[in-house]
Amino acid sequence: MPAPAEFLQFIDSNADGFIQRLSDAVAIPSISGDPVHRQDVVKMANWLNGQLKSYGVHTQLVDLGKHTMDGQELSLPPAILGRIGTDPTKKTVLIYGHFDVQPANKSDGWDTDPFTLVVHEDGRLIGRGSSDDKGPILGWLNVLQYHHQNNKELPLNIRFCFEGMEESGSEGLDDLVRKESQPGGWFNGVDCVCI
Repeated sequence: MPAPAEFLQFIDSNADGFIQRLSDAVAIPSISGDPVHRQDVVKMANWLNGQLKSYGVHTQLVDLGKHTMDGQELSLPPAILGRIGTDPTKKTVLIYGHFDVQPANKSDGWDTDPFTLVVHEDGRLIGRGSSDDKGPILGWLNVLQYHHQNNKELPLNIRFCFEGMEESGSEGLDDLVRKESQPGGWFNGVDCVCI
């Protein structure tokens, strides 16, 4: 089924804002595998949580505990759980994504600063996380923005699970998924998962 013309027009008229939002996300060096950047991963979680809430998503930042990295005990970055829609007549989709990134330095072969989004002359958006996985997460935000600003009902219920440790083995995620899949949990009643 093709996207409605109204939605495509919304995308075109908001493209600059969407690109700026991606630029803002790319600028946060949320490198989960580097203890020096742990607070950047937490900053990214808080930024994303605020974005979700601004479009009517009920969210919860979940403490995943601690782990040891490079001889230091560190708090794991929080996972973000979100919920929008509770209509029992609609299907419920769980959307998974991660907001952490791999390390990147210009000396690794980047033509530009990896944490500064560049719009290439051919239209590509280049920056660490722009395709894995901040960009795809922000695509969902763009959809939420459309529905929110136009007072359009979502055609389904959505649950979100966004984590900040995927690039480092998703520490803490297994226990969270087991817990939240139980009756009364955030994932209870989910019909399918979109990764």
